[in-house]
Amino acid sequence: MNYSQELTATLNKVIEAEQKGQYEQAFASLSPFWNNTSKFPITTGLTAVESAELFLRCGGVIGFLGNSKQITNAQEISKDLLTEARFHFLALYDFEKIAECENYLALAYWRTGELVEAEDWLRESFSRELPGSSPVRLYSYIIDGLLNLDKKKYDEIVVKSQKLENSFENFADDFLKGCFNNQIGIAYKNLGMKYSALKHLKLARKYFQTVDHKVYCGVTENNLAQFFHSEGNFVEAHNCANNAKKIFERLGDKTREGFSLETRAQIFCAEGKFDKALKAINEAIDLLEKGESYRNLVDSYRTKIKILIELNKISDALTVMTAAHNLAALHIAQELAQEIIEETAALVQPKIEKI
Repeated sequence: MNYSQELTATLNKVIEAEQKGQYEQAFASLSPFWNNTSKFPITTGLTAVESAELFLRCGGVIGFLGNSKQITNAQEISKDLLTEARFHFLALYDFEKIAECENYLALAYWRTGELVEAEDWLRESFSRELPGSSPVRLYSYIIDGLLNLDKKKYDEIVVKSQKLENSFENFADDFLKGCFNNQIGIAYKNLGMKYSALKHLKLARKYFQTVDHKVYCGVTENNLAQFFHSEGNFVEAHNCANNAKKIFERLGDKTREGFSLETRAQIFCAEGKFDKALKAINEAIDLLEKGESYRNLVDSYRTKIKILIELNKISDALTVMTAAHNLAALHIAQELAQEIIEETAALVQPKIEKI
């Protein structure tokens, strides 16, 4: 087997593992060409097309793996590799591959909470003229949904999803259909449309189970926990949150395990069990502080602030507020940092008035 044939076999294994969310396995498969993340992959003897594809796959895999395993600087490594891949594909005028690089670049910036940059790269991807059946274009819509979820634009997600429903039904694989239904389900939940929310979240779980994508099976369990929490069905909410936590523990996905623990904290808050909520959110923060998912860490800090105020631990709440403010100002946006201060002040004021 020559070098090109070995690369083809390697990339087939990588793509198959990626499609199931098996990022460690995908990363291990790349080892003949890339076993040192501080350096670019070895492209000696490869054509321009092969080199570009290798950079793309390496950049995508390290981004996903780094997010779940909390690998230091993983997103910066991902950005460098994807930028190099995009440079090669631009020279080859391969617009679908260029858009794929830009999709992954948007994700890398989104993971670290840099939403403006994520939007810029997604805009670049959408500027490429691709057919509606293209899986790359369908994935662009999924990333657009992720960004709109962060911005709480739930109405916009529903409107766009209704327009895209036929395209996903006719052209998307089961993984993309799962992502599509998951986002609609979350949007409907936050809009108070209970029946539609539960229908789409269960559909998402079914699609992810079909492709055996364990990461997203856990994600959907977590989203179902949040749905049942919003309905006041705390027993079912805890069941789903525990299911999510167990899945992420088995996978060694510390970042998403942190998400599931925050969900448990929010459920305990709704039950008025603030001591248990504090224990859960502290465990979540311990996990998230080790990674680069700054926006989710800020969200967990905000949850902790609310819990501490309910427990009348005002001084502790203000200390956490300072950490959340500084992190948001450094890594995300000044507007979010200011919002944290205003939100905390509004929560503290009634407590002060009672003194």
